Formats: sequence, C-alpha cells, structure tokens
Amino acid sequence: MVSNTNSEPLPPLYEKWIVDLVGGTIPRESRATCDNCAMCAAGTADAGSQAYFFDPTIKCCTFIPTLPNFLVGRILSDTDPTAQAGRASVEKRIAEGIGVSPLGLARSAVYSLLYNNSEDFFGRSRSLRCPHYIEDGGRCGVWRNRNSTCVTWFCKHVRGSVGYTFWRDSLHQLLQIVEKALSRWCLLQLPLGNDALRQLVRSENWSGDAVTVTGDMLDNRVDRKAYALVWGEWLGREHELFQRCAELVSPLSWAEALALSGPEARVFARLTQEAYERLVSQEIASPLHVGPFQLVQIKNGVSRINTYNTYDPLDVPQAVMELLHYFDGRPTEHALAAIASERGISLDSALVQKMVDFKVLVPQESGD
Repeated sequence: MVSNTNSEPLPPLYEKWIVDLVGGTIPRESRATCDNCAMCAAGTADAGSQAYFFDPTIKCCTFIPTLPNFLVGRILSDTDPTAQAGRASVEKRIAEGIGVSPLGLARSAVYSLLYNNSEDFFGRSRSLRCPHYIEDGGRCGVWRNRNSTCVTWFCKHVRGSVGYTFWRDSLHQLLQIVEKALSRWCLLQLPLGNDALRQLVRSENWSGDAVTVTGDMLDNRVDRKAYALVWGEWLGREHELFQRCAELVSPLSWAEALALSGPEARVFARLTQEAYERLVSQEIASPLHVGPFQLVQIKNGVSRINTYNTYDPLDVPQAVMELLHYFDGRPTEHALAAIASERGISLDSALVQKMVDFKVLVPQESGD
C-alpha cells in the first residue's frame, strides 16, 4: 500500500478494516503532532499556563493500554528490528504476569485505582507513564499494533468537534467492542478448556470491572494459583497462545470481524459511517445559533475560548466575536447577508465552517 501523507496513519490491521468500513481514507489530524508535541510548552509560554501543558518526557503517554490477545500476538510476531523495544516491553509485561490472561494484557488494579482517582496527572505524571513508551525519541514501541484508545485519541482535531465525534464518540467505541469480541472469539477457536474459561469469567479480566485492591496487588505480586487456573493447559505457553490468536484474527475481513462482534458493533459501525460522512463534508448547517463556550483569555484583541475540548482552545478575533449575535436562529445566508449589509464585512465560508466545527456556532435543531 502506498503511503498517503494526507491520510491519518493507522495500524495495518485496523487500517484495512476502517477503510473498508468508511469507503475512503481518513483525513490526517495534522494538528496533533507526536514528533513535536503540540501539548508541550514553547519557550515563550506564560509561566501561569504551565499547568495546561504536558511533560515533554512523557507527552500524552500517561496511560497503560489494554492489549487484546491478537494484538499481543502481532507484537510478539513482529520481527522488524525497529519493533524490538516494543516487543521487549510486551514480553516484560507477560513475564511479570500482572493483568495477564488469555484475553490479553490488562492494567493492574493498582494502576486503575490511581488513574481513576487522580487529578491533573494526564500528560504530567511520570509514575503513570506507559510501559511501551520509548523515552529515547519519545516514540511508541507498539505503534503498529496500538489498541483502540491509542488509535483514536488526539489532543487536537483539524475539524474540532466533528473530528472528535468521528474518532472518540464513534470509531473508538466500535473498535473497543470489536477488540473485546474477537479476543473472546479466539479463545473458543483454540480452544481454552472449560475449567480455564470458568475461572476466567469469574475474574476481573473478563468483565474489566474494578476489584478490591489486595496487599499482593499493592506489592505487584501475582496470585500464581489463580493465574495457573486461568491459563489451564496453556500455562507456560502464553506467547504461543497470543501468536495463535494473531493468526486467527489477522486474515479476517472487516465483514467477518463485524459479524463476529455482534449487534452492538453494527450499531457503532453505522454511527461511524455517519460521522465519517460529516468529517469529509464541507456543508454548513442552517440555521445556526451561538453555542456554549468558556472564555479563557482576552489578549491583543483575541479571545481564547474552550468549546468541545479543553486541550483544543480556539482563538477568535474580537471583531468576529462581535458578529456572533447575528447567528440567532435565522437562516445562515440571512445572517451573513445582515453582517455584510450592516457591518460591511463578508465572512468567509471557511471561517463559518470552522466556528461550526468547533461548536462556537451550532445547528438550531441540536438544542445546544
């Protein structure tokens, strides 16, 4: 496949599925820049704004991804020398045994407890850094096989809330469902013995629900008896099981993967298709009115506001802010005509589109 610099780079397995689903390539989120992190402070940043920025040594990688068994297998089977560090990090998680089950690699209960009960840590707490993060160069070691969360999370979107709706509200939900369904399907194909399955469905690994943190968990000790019961005849052959899962899932077409993932996946597949159509459309809704926003700063005739995402504020010239009241529910073309007639200003359609994308202006029927 020829690389397209205008399309968002996706993991190979998911790329073939997503392109088949939406019927086209996905525009690149060029404002979310991993190599030169858009959320790291520039040298001229105000001292008072430092709490907004990420630590450049970890960026947004303050998250441990849950890796379904088939992605673990793909990582272990990747013999590319550039993937060696990522393979080693996955092998280390497997060897430690914490959160490791035939379903894949999950977060520890202690990590989840800290993650879910901390404030202002994301992008800043080095103790919560992802184990697959490669500090030398600030890269992801499992990039070619990253999970649904890491595929779909962006700090900023070219089209604001339209991009967020596609990636986070639609595609992320879809891929999560598919990952969960296919990881379970794999265990029926191998198969995993009934005793191991029974033990697995009784454990937190099956449901993902929070569990009571024990002393062993605090000390990162694994209950080896429970671990052995979950793995059954595959105990000691964890790598083999994960690689077998990869062999089962990798050849699946999108139609096959979707069929195995159930009706909930089909619901989100439909919503993802709709969100994609909006993402690639330039149609401006009508009528429009002003949406809710938070004023962050006024400086040099520019208002900085938060709308759909605090990581992605929008700078709006004061001259434009003074025109927003014209969008009062009348047809959009009438609002633009009134602005031209009364203020002598012709608003560019691209500017109006951006204000709609960032929810400064919202469709009247949305009820926002």
